[in-house]
Amino acid sequence: MSSSSIPARTLAHARRWMTAGLVVSILGTRLIEGGSDGLVALGLLPVVWVAVLTTAGELISFASPVMASFFARFSPAGVLIASDLLEAVVSAVAFIIILVAPSLLVPVLIVYLLISVVFPAITDVVEEFYGQQLAQADPDEAMTFNASIYSILAFIGIVFAMPLGSVLAGVSIHVLLAANMTLSAAGTLLRFVSSRTVVTLPPVEQDAEDFAVFGKRMAFKPFMKDLVTTGVASPLFSFLTATGATVGGIYVYLAGAASSDMPPTDALGLTVAAFGVGATIGPWIAKALSKLGDLSRTVSRLLWMTVVFLLALSIAFATANGQISWWIGIVYALFIGFLARMRAVLTTTLRQRSFRGSRFGRIMSWSFAATALGTSVGSWLAIVVNATEFPQVAVFIYALFLVAAALLAMQTHKNTDCYAAAGRKV
Repeated sequence: MSSSSIPARTLAHARRWMTAGLVVSILGTRLIEGGSDGLVALGLLPVVWVAVLTTAGELISFASPVMASFFARFSPAGVLIASDLLEAVVSAVAFIIILVAPSLLVPVLIVYLLISVVFPAITDVVEEFYGQQLAQADPDEAMTFNASIYSILAFIGIVFAMPLGSVLAGVSIHVLLAANMTLSAAGTLLRFVSSRTVVTLPPVEQDAEDFAVFGKRMAFKPFMKDLVTTGVASPLFSFLTATGATVGGIYVYLAGAASSDMPPTDALGLTVAAFGVGATIGPWIAKALSKLGDLSRTVSRLLWMTVVFLLALSIAFATANGQISWWIGIVYALFIGFLARMRAVLTTTLRQRSFRGSRFGRIMSWSFAATALGTSVGSWLAIVVNATEFPQVAVFIYALFLVAAALLAMQTHKNTDCYAAAGRKV
């Protein structure tokens, strides 16, 4: 992509087709995730399967740097097309085997679900490569692309597709597999149209003169410096925000739901839906805020605003009880969804605008790995502090992690000139 060679209308057209492909592809993926939970509820799979599948997904995310190194050799649009096509083929194979040999239902589902967690991990990395090329061609298009992705993931994934997948698992496994097969095939076609509209180059071709391609050994000290001194874009920032968000996530929602007079499952469902509503709106507010000035300063202000909100809610949780605690939980989930997704969109776009080639792939992929690590650490930390019984403690810890992230973000301001240079050189 090149801003000098691609008309703005053509670029927007390609972005819309790619986003449409993402919509239907994510819909199929989330249907399968919800269906997996439904199969556990039906007793077809053991409860421990939830932990097994989650662990498998996190392990794959840890491999993001390896995936970035490999897929940087190919066109991002081409990889996304191939991923959706392969997911459709795998779904078709599973569908046929179960149809022909119903006795193999459980082992086939286990293998199928384990394979299925690979595709989202691949698309997460490669969508970033695609967004980075958009950012180099037109920063506004990249912001719109990222806002669309985060908003769609929240609404389709949390509010709609996962509950529907659970229902379809109870209706028919064949329907569930056929739905993902059809949606993945549709995503393939939509992404293909986008790839024909605007050609995306392999990321390694961006910096052939300035940097070695992916995979070449790099001295440890400069490698670590690059990962921790890039402020908002750094993997350390991703680790801090992911750890805090996990401590103050589902465990706090469970605490609020337990305080309701409603059945816990209903109360939890409403709390998660509140988060989904906030997470759907937040990305578009972030897009509007991006026009006000430097993105790094906007992220810093947003972090401090979130810290103040968390401290206030920590006090509210500590002093409230009964039904009031549940309503506080609803407010908490709504605004955390709103604030967290705003920050995520701004951070992602800043990273895409600021770096190119191998440096972008290195920082982006290790940020994904750091997020996975932070999610794991946050889960165990929430258990240690008994977050379901003491949500005020979990929310306070969340605030502390964001304070650390805000202090780290100050480095971004100091490196503003370097970022500008990075956009031209690296």
